[in-house]
Amino acid sequence: MPRPHHRSLTFLVTVISSTLLAGCATAPHQNRSAAQPSASGHSSSDVTTLTPAPSPAVASPLQVFPLTGMPAGGPNATRPSLAIKVDNVAGSFPQAGLNNADLVVDTPVEGGLTRLFVVFQSQDAALVGPIRSARPVDGDLLRLLGGGYFAYSGANNLEIAPVKANSTAVLMSFDADNSLFIKLPGRPIPHEIFDSTTRLYARGEQLAPTMGPPHQIFTYSPAPAAGTPTQEAVVRFAAATADWRWDGQRYLRWQDGRADILTDGSQVWATDVVILRVTLRDSGIRDVTGAVEPWPTVIGSGDCWVLRDGVRIAGRWSRSSLTAPMVIRDNAGRVIPLRPGRAWVELAPTSAGVTFS
Repeated sequence: MPRPHHRSLTFLVTVISSTLLAGCATAPHQNRSAAQPSASGHSSSDVTTLTPAPSPAVASPLQVFPLTGMPAGGPNATRPSLAIKVDNVAGSFPQAGLNNADLVVDTPVEGGLTRLFVVFQSQDAALVGPIRSARPVDGDLLRLLGGGYFAYSGANNLEIAPVKANSTAVLMSFDADNSLFIKLPGRPIPHEIFDSTTRLYARGEQLAPTMGPPHQIFTYSPAPAAGTPTQEAVVRFAAATADWRWDGQRYLRWQDGRADILTDGSQVWATDVVILRVTLRDSGIRDVTGAVEPWPTVIGSGDCWVLRDGVRIAGRWSRSSLTAPMVIRDNAGRVIPLRPGRAWVELAPTSAGVTFS
């Protein structure tokens, strides 16, 4: 069943989204250097421009969108990726904008919960959120994309240091410039911060106008895949559950036993679901309760499963270094292609239960 309040929120989203889009067309934000204070009085040291990594030699983004493998066209084909950190715990539902993203990575955080790393390039979303704080793994994921833009709401110095050091991304945070973000009325704190991709792209382009399109992470093929027929995959984190069910055309998502419904009333879906087994290392950071903040390891190797076309393909993922691409291969050593479309990646800790039916 849809989560509470999504009907009233749909009305709010419609009104606020229209305001946002109109504002973007008439009042672009003033460009601030990283050393200047924002209008809110906060230091804008978290708005960081770094030299972007060069794009690899892959198929021209004018032919396909790098993060979906879908035919490309228009100005979006050459723009950078925009990653946004979105909350995924009680109080954050319903979320907004997830079905417009090219790629979503579900990452473990403290307390056995998860948080979403939501990546846009081929499409825009009038509203995305709730936007929450960054985590160390974001730097490793951003480097896979070749940098791009990254929007988040807060992060302490220990959390954001690896992102600044590893990502080659342009960072845009609520703490540095809260005029760039909006607060939805009626949402509980700290789940009230949202924004539109149009506004965030406009700010990113002010800070790094020459940044190119993202690296291609996966390979794609429309040819039907051979694998084990699978109708459902469930990933059981310590305090959260992600459940994906094949409906004959795509994968629909359930979160913690309930249909994952967005503010517009649609259920979260994906063309492909990639499950990566990862180890969790101690980041050295503790939350206010003293719980360890884990750092999922996306450099190295581990087991993986790819769900596409109603079948499951088992294999291994590998990434030799921070600057190397990630490759997923089946048990015969062949690269596993995804079906062109939108993908979700579940970073499943080695302790997490993963079941298929």
